[in-house]
Amino acid sequence: MTIIVFAGPSLPGADRAAPAPVDWRPPAEAGDLLRLDLGPGLTICLIDGYFDHRPAVRHKEILLALAEGARVIGASSMGALRAAEMAGFGMEPVGVIARAFAGGRLSGDDEVALVHGPAEWDWRPLSVPLVEVRATLRSLRRRRLIAASEARRLFETARAVHFADRCWASIGEDEAMQRLIEAEHVPLKRLDAIEAVRAALTPASPAPRPQAVSTSFLRALAREVRVPPR
Repeated sequence: MTIIVFAGPSLPGADRAAPAPVDWRPPAEAGDLLRLDLGPGLTICLIDGYFDHRPAVRHKEILLALAEGARVIGASSMGALRAAEMAGFGMEPVGVIARAFAGGRLSGDDEVALVHGPAEWDWRPLSVPLVEVRATLRSLRRRRLIAASEARRLFETARAVHFADRCWASIGEDEAMQRLIEAEHVPLKRLDAIEAVRAALTPASPAPRPQAVSTSFLRALAREVRVPPR
């Protein structure tokens, strides 16, 4: 069995360094799945992916991977979005975030969007995703460290900030609040990514394959990434 994991800012290098039979890849972009040797012996774990300055991994290439017999898991970030959208075709949503999108409790792409450094910086996050602001404030509220009204106000403040500019300093209304929120940060994307990798390492029963349709889009994408069309 081959396990390929596309991960970046959601999974720090220390987690990727753990000994495991995993082929680690950087965040996915359009065409990356077409480059793989798709088949029943392959598990693809999609965690992070580009969406802004590079084209995002496409739904049709995920559908093709599933039709060829690959197991496809999605979690945390781009993987959570795609898993929610493709769950009806056999992609597996894993983790709190993916299940929330699949269940309709989350809907906006900006819940998971962030900016991050390059591979040389270990994909270090440079902004805070809204979904982790949400989880952190909820945790503080449950532990009665902040009032419900204050949690709502802080969340609305965070939601009004563009995802690229969202940081703890932009959320806390004073230095003490900023320190509290940052210290109690719930790293939800990392937790879901770890769960997804564990799921990928756990054998699963073969799922029914969707029917793959060769489309002009897939053929054009294959030409663009210079792989033979399927």
